[in-house]
Amino acid sequence: MHTSTTRPRTVAAGVGATIAAAALVLLAPTAASAHVHVSPSSTEAGATSELAFSFSHGCDGSPTTGVAITIPDEVAAVSLIANAGWDVAVDTAGGQRVVQLTADEPVPDGIRETLEVEVTLPEGAADGTVLAFPTLQSCEVGETDWSSLDQEADTPAPILTIGASSEHGHGAADGADTAGSADSADGADSADATASVTAEEGEASAAMPIAIAALVVAVIAAALGAFSVLRRRATD
Repeated sequence: MHTSTTRPRTVAAGVGATIAAAALVLLAPTAASAHVHVSPSSTEAGATSELAFSFSHGCDGSPTTGVAITIPDEVAAVSLIANAGWDVAVDTAGGQRVVQLTADEPVPDGIRETLEVEVTLPEGAADGTVLAFPTLQSCEVGETDWSSLDQEADTPAPILTIGASSEHGHGAADGADTAGSADSADGADSADATASVTAEEGEASAAMPIAIAALVVAVIAAALGAFSVLRRRATD
């Protein structure tokens, strides 16, 4: 009697542990991409560029209610773009230009949203100059301040690199020149930082199908193991 009671519990525990481990593998690529990104239509010095800020997460799961984007001093001009479902305004208090976007309805966690702002990039800025756009994400519960200039930080600021390919990015490398004046070496480092961020996101996307396959295989293996044990019990 003791053996017949213990075996089903052992099987159930094994199945649960296997599924939990596989789920962690599945969730890892998603967590890695949880940042605010910016995709410029142009990175040429002096150009008018439409910046698309995108996110697909809330604050620890809480729906997003607002986004505040701080415009760097080096940016010559900023113009508002109508974003459906959002109220848009510019706050110049404290000497900084902050684009305030307030959602008509909270954006649920896991839903991708893109918000656009038009700027005039600094005339004469050297290629490789990094512009950071600190972004405060407000949610129904809590907020996340995406303002770190360290791309390895948990909350890196969205960045734009003058002269770089128009790829989205976030976070700048340590020591990057966000004041608008960088020598050629610093510029190269900044461009490499942006490229590395893009590569990381590509790796995360590529890993997703593998993670899903691993989860399916793990669940099937656990089910077969449970069936085998139960059949053995039935024949004992």
